[in-house]
Amino acid sequence: MRKEFHFLLYLIIAFFLFLGNNSDRIKKAQFLSKTVYLPLIASIQQFDSLIDSKNKNQILSEKLANYTIKLTEMKNQLQEIKNFNINFDTNNYEHILADIVGFKGEFEERCLIINKGLNDKIKLDYPVIASEGIVGKIVSISKNYSIVLPLDHSRFKLGVMSDRTHLQGIMKSDIFGNSFMTLIKPGSDIKVGDIIVTSQISSVFPKGYPIGKVIKLIEAPTEVFMSARIQTFINPSELDQLIILLYEKDESYEEELKNN
Repeated sequence: MRKEFHFLLYLIIAFFLFLGNNSDRIKKAQFLSKTVYLPLIASIQQFDSLIDSKNKNQILSEKLANYTIKLTEMKNQLQEIKNFNINFDTNNYEHILADIVGFKGEFEERCLIINKGLNDKIKLDYPVIASEGIVGKIVSISKNYSIVLPLDHSRFKLGVMSDRTHLQGIMKSDIFGNSFMTLIKPGSDIKVGDIIVTSQISSVFPKGYPIGKVIKLIEAPTEVFMSARIQTFINPSELDQLIILLYEKDESYEEELKNN
């Protein structure tokens, strides 16, 4: 299109210069060179430069978009590696990284929907963790998805203990997501700052997995037991990925005790 425009413009100028005698042609040429030709050439060059700049900007924009996509992919891969990095001993149990794709339940007590299920060999009651501690357990499964009951849900209960003294208790949470270690005898050796971990009596997790730390001791004259408020290491609502342990606790003692 630009070439056709240039040709037509040059043809008109040539025809204009051709008219008249030699003296007239020289005068017209001198006039055109000063008033039209030089500004015109400058304008055409500037126009060409603008077109080239536009094309270059388009190419650069496409390259920038591709680099942005690649950078985002690299950030996601880096985050996935970070999420898959467990900061405590898992006894080398096999585990699978899963994405949280939705929530199920009321706002205060939402369960997590993840993109792993029966096709990934997930089973009921498999423990779920993140890099800093426990998250919850599998409570429902379909072919490609599962539901995780998080540790801050009021239905979640777990055998726990103090990592320092091995004092045993049961972890429970209220409808607001506040977690507590309960069934603690008054006078027991427990204090603010103690780390709480899963205990041997946990029906889901192996022993020693981190849960949180004690931030408050609660005693009431009308209660037989005291409790300890726990600040959990994991806030399930802040996760986008989690780790499923392919772990089933050996509960053969239950069958054995049935016969006694």
